[in-house]
Amino acid sequence: GRFTHERAVEISRQLCVGMEAIHKAGILHRDFKPANIIIDKKGIARITDFGIAGIEADISKDEIRSGTPAYMSPEQARGREIDARSDIFSFGVVLYEMLAGKVPFTGDNAADVVSGILGKEPVPLTELAPYLPKEFQRIISKTLRKKRDQRYHSTKDLLNDLKDLRDELQLELKLEQ
Repeated sequence: GRFTHERAVEISRQLCVGMEAIHKAGILHRDFKPANIIIDKKGIARITDFGIAGIEADISKDEIRSGTPAYMSPEQARGREIDARSDIFSFGVVLYEMLAGKVPFTGDNAADVVSGILGKEPVPLTELAPYLPKEFQRIISKTLRKKRDQRYHSTKDLLNDLKDLRDELQLELKLEQ
């Protein structure tokens, strides 16, 4: 289901903090999706299920394609070398789904989904969630770029943008009161 954009920004920020810690340790999650996220009793979002996670330097070519097709980056779906930017793409898929209520790339089977990831652009969030702040749409769009060079280069950069957005939204709320 959908979240309010304020709650989605906060959950995204919390998950990004976790993802940054994972990446700092040299680990790639490789299967980041809603089923691998829990929100505890205090409302804190946490990343779970590191079953196919691996040390970035040790992941062999045979292991690259592991993961859930709807959340794979283009390079992961192609079986090419992956890095933190692959997890950032998956993170973007989760954010998109959180706000649109559906994943950005769909199909009747895994091959159709992968085809969409490789060759189609998602329906713009402006059409599915017009209430969303433009900055949040820009952040999500950047995470979902087909070419990894055009995505965030690190979760730290993504986290900085999410923190700035959270601060901006909090300021807007204060000004409205």
